[in-house]
Amino acid sequence: MTLRKQLILLFTASLLILFVGTFTTNARIKQSYLNDQLKTISQDSATLLGLTLSSQMADMNTALIEANINVLFDSGYYREIVLQDVNGQEIAGRRDITQPHDVPGWFIRMFPLETPHGESVVMSGWTQAGTIYISANPEFAYVRLWEMCLKSFTWFMVAFGFTFGMALGALHFVLRPLRSVEEQADAIANQNYVIQEKLPRTPEMRRVVAAMNQMSGRIRDAFTKQQESLERYHKIAYTDSVTDLANRAFFNQRFSHMIDEGKDFEHATLLFLEVANLQAINNQLGHRAGDTLLRGVASLIQDQLAESGASEVLLARLSGPTFAIALCGIAETGSWEFANNLARSLPQLHDDRLAITDEIAHIGFACRSMQSAQELMSEADMALRRAQMMGKNAVFAYAGQSGDSLDRYTATQWLSFLREILDNRQHTLFLQSTFESADTIRIMHSEVLLRIFHPDDAHVITAGVFIPLINRFALASAFDRMIIEDVIERLEGADSPAEPIAINLMLASIADLEFVHWLIDILRVKPAIAKRLRFELNDFTISQNPFAAQVLADLLQTTEAKIGIEHFGRGNTAFVELTRLNPAYLQIDGSFTRHINENRVSQQFVESTVIAAHSLHIPVIAEFVQTEAELQTLKDLRVDGVRGNFLAEPALWEKK
Repeated sequence: MTLRKQLILLFTASLLILFVGTFTTNARIKQSYLNDQLKTISQDSATLLGLTLSSQMADMNTALIEANINVLFDSGYYREIVLQDVNGQEIAGRRDITQPHDVPGWFIRMFPLETPHGESVVMSGWTQAGTIYISANPEFAYVRLWEMCLKSFTWFMVAFGFTFGMALGALHFVLRPLRSVEEQADAIANQNYVIQEKLPRTPEMRRVVAAMNQMSGRIRDAFTKQQESLERYHKIAYTDSVTDLANRAFFNQRFSHMIDEGKDFEHATLLFLEVANLQAINNQLGHRAGDTLLRGVASLIQDQLAESGASEVLLARLSGPTFAIALCGIAETGSWEFANNLARSLPQLHDDRLAITDEIAHIGFACRSMQSAQELMSEADMALRRAQMMGKNAVFAYAGQSGDSLDRYTATQWLSFLREILDNRQHTLFLQSTFESADTIRIMHSEVLLRIFHPDDAHVITAGVFIPLINRFALASAFDRMIIEDVIERLEGADSPAEPIAINLMLASIADLEFVHWLIDILRVKPAIAKRLRFELNDFTISQNPFAAQVLADLLQTTEAKIGIEHFGRGNTAFVELTRLNPAYLQIDGSFTRHINENRVSQQFVESTVIAAHSLHIPVIAEFVQTEAELQTLKDLRVDGVRGNFLAEPALWEKK
């Protein structure tokens, strides 16, 4: 039963109880009053008649006595008038025992009126001659009482109708804010901490809404503080305090993971840039001037990175004057172009009076082949030292690299190859499962991995090679559409996987409104399939275009599909910004889970992320789990899901 109906019933019952109580009380009071009146009338009449008859008893004028009794009795107000002598013998009298005609019998039984006797001594001289007994007739009292009750009932019904109508209107007005409270509660459950600006006039509802506003504000403040704490910890642990870039700890952790994982950094470049004469500037002009120069260099690098064409970048200040730049998905020729453009822009800092000379920095870089992280860093460092010997703002590349696979073929050849894959669907899909951490047999979902094969020797071209090419030739939307159509076709099969399927979307795709609308349309047409799909955006992609990510997330909420966030911690997107996407899960980047059992800083980061995400009921997944020790540590940190080759390697998703 709704609250409205309950309140109406309660209101009606209350009015009825009030009426019955008031009606009964008033009737009883009137009844008591009438009884007193009847008693008074009886006694007063007996006294008066006794005095009258006393003068007639001496002569014992029976006719005159009866005449006086008849005159009084015939007035109709008396039920009985009897005159008795001193021996109790009746001398004269009149009686009327008929019941009232105008009053219902049930009413008389419910409110009986007494017929009290009034009596008076009748004298004959100084001697008692008899006694007169008079009982008033209650018929008129019953009529008065009945009329009073009828009027009370009539006025009650009129008042009840009017009050009930007013109450319904007031109830609608009073309960209207409850709908706003309900909407506010739903919004809070969806991490939208709204505040109702307009408070109801009803004091009780005003207090309820004020309490909801207070709760919403406190939850928002607690959540904000929690996010600020997480971001503050992340900044302290992984950010350089001068430039706000990543520090050495984050660079080493992330760079090592990029090398180990392979797919992100299989085809990439590492650059070292070292600011010249920083110590001299600190000595001559003070550390504030040196810090200003470092921030200028950082800003200059970031401006150049925006034009680099790299699919992903990792920029950090390692220590003192040294910056490290990792460029993913860029050919050796592209690395030269980026480094030379950066070097040519360095003198601008002298023009802006941030440096004492136009010799700003030197750049050395090495391209990724099969080196380990340490070997690649060593090669980049050797290239940097060689650049420092070549003169101001010089660039040098380590010369030990094998031929660059991206440079072996012309752009036309690569474009033709990729278009052929799209036209003929010459691709292969793999699945890698994510498991519940509490039970590593139960699958949470499986992620789709795209593989394509080289036309010459049919070897696998990894994502680190073909993804940058896809982006370079503006084919991201076409490839994502191909994968989605293939996945939907497979899910419609009778032997499709039971678990949800996660599909990665590229940055260019989510920025393509035509692609986004196509995706939403097909998901609405196939709600049963949409319910089984998760579309993943990585932290870096979201940081590059948060507006496009939010638009996609909002539109996906109109379908049965959900959004997932992967590689959390890799980009610089604030946690609170990610939660606005209402993700189905948050997947922590593998650079934080790698050797987490030995890294207390990573443990604290994961733990704080889990606490913040769980406060919003967002599951947390750890990727790239490689050992039993890492798995156990992640379980202790209460992550919800785990994925990695230690648990299950990618498996071919055969099309039947």
